[in-house]
Amino acid sequence: MEKKVVRGVTIFLLILTICVSFVLLNYPDLHVFALQKRVEYAAKVKTGYSVLDLMRDETEVLAQSSQGEDAQKQLRLEVPENVKLNQVKVTNQPVYQTVEIEIPKIEKSYFYDYPMIGSSDHISDITFDVEGDKGVIDIVLDSVYELDIQKKGHYMYLDFVNPRDIYDYIVVVDAGHGGNAPGATKQGITEKDIDLDIVKKLKKKLDDSDKKIGVYYTRLDDTNPSLESRVTLANDLSADLFLSVHNNSTASGRMSGINGTEVMYRVSDKSGKSKEFAEVCLNSLLQTLGSQDKGVVAGDDIYIIRTSQVPVALVEVGFMTNQEELDKLNSSEYQEQCAQALYDSILQMLDNLKQE
Repeated sequence: MEKKVVRGVTIFLLILTICVSFVLLNYPDLHVFALQKRVEYAAKVKTGYSVLDLMRDETEVLAQSSQGEDAQKQLRLEVPENVKLNQVKVTNQPVYQTVEIEIPKIEKSYFYDYPMIGSSDHISDITFDVEGDKGVIDIVLDSVYELDIQKKGHYMYLDFVNPRDIYDYIVVVDAGHGGNAPGATKQGITEKDIDLDIVKKLKKKLDDSDKKIGVYYTRLDDTNPSLESRVTLANDLSADLFLSVHNNSTASGRMSGINGTEVMYRVSDKSGKSKEFAEVCLNSLLQTLGSQDKGVVAGDDIYIIRTSQVPVALVEVGFMTNQEELDKLNSSEYQEQCAQALYDSILQMLDNLKQE
């Protein structure tokens, strides 16, 4: 009797094992469902949680299924049936090494209902939160990449591409100050606004150029990236040139007759390229603006100059504490001339580097 019971239990366990194995092999989504439930509690008690480990687990499971080919993509994002792909906003933020994805009409359960899969190469972290009527995914990268985005059905595929695979040259342009750091302020005019206006005009010229130059900007709005973020952008990209646009003032901040253009460079750059770039910028600005020559100046006491690993020039276009120069700097025409001079400087210096 006991032998029959033991034999019956053994047969039952064998059949159960076969059934479970069949289900896991043929319905891997059930495994995914289990993984989702395991972290669901965290989603309920905490927003902004990391989902990178979840993505890795889901990718490992799905790689064994019929979706294995998709799982080998760099990153695959699925949107719900009620959302069109053209409603999804993808923003690459190189200065923060972050890609922000906004998806309308989704809830906190999004990552459980629509698993993100793909290689986690180049990804340091992924966080997800719901803001109002949209979900926001922040993908933190290990460096600066260009995005290659492909769309198919309800899927969006993202690939992270090394900028050097796309561009002949890479330039980083920094509009000084920003946000709660206005810089010099005179008569209601702030340096941060003038710096940004010049950079925006420079951007238009660079956008219209037929040269294969990848240009990255530390800011194009009234924000204030940290000094570390600004110089790290140039260093991580191994940029050919790093240009920072500023304007000057007297030490006291009082209006005076002091005026003119100066450009700072990194003395510790033994290659001499930083000084060469500064001289090219200064000569171009003097010729175009007709401003007084204040020379090229050692700038190693300035953080973004001292820590730059690439040829850097910090331009002080003019003195905001000089009434005549302040009026010029605040005019669109003068800013346009300044942008043209800086555009010419970049092209000339890149040509110099090409010939070396």
